[in-house]
Amino acid sequence: MKGKNSLLIASVVYLILGLILLFFPGLTTSLFCTAVGALLLLYGAVTIISFFVHRDGGRGFSLQAELILGVISAIVGIFFLTRPSVILSILPVILGLYILIDALVNLKRGLDLRACGYAGWTTALILSLVSLVLGAIILWNPFATQLLLVRVIGAAFLYQGGSDLWAILTLNQYTRDPRD
Repeated sequence: MKGKNSLLIASVVYLILGLILLFFPGLTTSLFCTAVGALLLLYGAVTIISFFVHRDGGRGFSLQAELILGVISAIVGIFFLTRPSVILSILPVILGLYILIDALVNLKRGLDLRACGYAGWTTALILSLVSLVLGAIILWNPFATQLLLVRVIGAAFLYQGGSDLWAILTLNQYTRDPRD
């Protein structure tokens, strides 16, 4: 199966990310906002300083575009550092969409198993439908606290990683070329 290693790595990353989000939601959200904010602010500062140091380099528009990108990065970095609650309210929507898209990919894998004649393809279908429901819950029913939502996202990623791993290993085993 093409890309099997990258799919396996993605499944393991899901599992690890799910465990971290499930058991350390407060620390995870704080570290996320601080790290991303600091990186964006650092990138913005370096880009802005570079503009003034290399202003006479003759790159014209390119240098001005970098300055604009640097200023925007610095502003977004400051926003991440000073308003983490706003960032964290957007994050579940992004992750929920990601889980929904991945669930649709799993649905396709289940249909591939069906096309291959695998009798257990309905398990893959059920797993992908549960992922769709988890993604929808994250998108349409954000819970009262962000920590609870982060735990739910962690549980969804943990589930997603396990179901992806099952689907990949099953499809690989069932479609393995006998010459291998």
